[in-house]
Amino acid sequence: MEYYKKAKEMMDMNATELIGGVSKNKIENAMKSLSAAFPESYKAFLADFGGGDGGGEIIFGITDIEEDDVVIVTQMERSQGLPQDLIVIGFWNDVLICLDTGKMNNGEYPVVKVNDDYRKTEVIADTFGKFLYNYLKDE
Repeated sequence: MEYYKKAKEMMDMNATELIGGVSKNKIENAMKSLSAAFPESYKAFLADFGGGDGGGEIIFGITDIEEDDVVIVTQMERSQGLPQDLIVIGFWNDVLICLDTGKMNNGEYPVVKVNDDYRKTEVIADTFGKFLYNYLKDE
């Protein structure tokens, strides 16, 4: 959560287009819909910001915009062959950015890039908080 806290400070200071935090109940419902628990840092992001443009790229969350909603996008991609242990949190430069729920470590999941045939993944951060921090730091 240390990296998430640093990222949150950066987001609070910078102009971002986020929808606003969502309730614990909405987060619980999203997890039930996806049959997966979200990592603590992603739950904190949803509670604080909900989802949206975090500095140039859309970070999927719980939103009324279908193409930015973590549940809708993940379910759609799963219907096309995305493994059940992946949760889509972004689509950047024609690559899916996902939480890999099959590889939990201390209540967190790594963030991975997934190619268009859903077969290969590359770990880009060991937690959502670190992913968000690194992204914002590089912007």
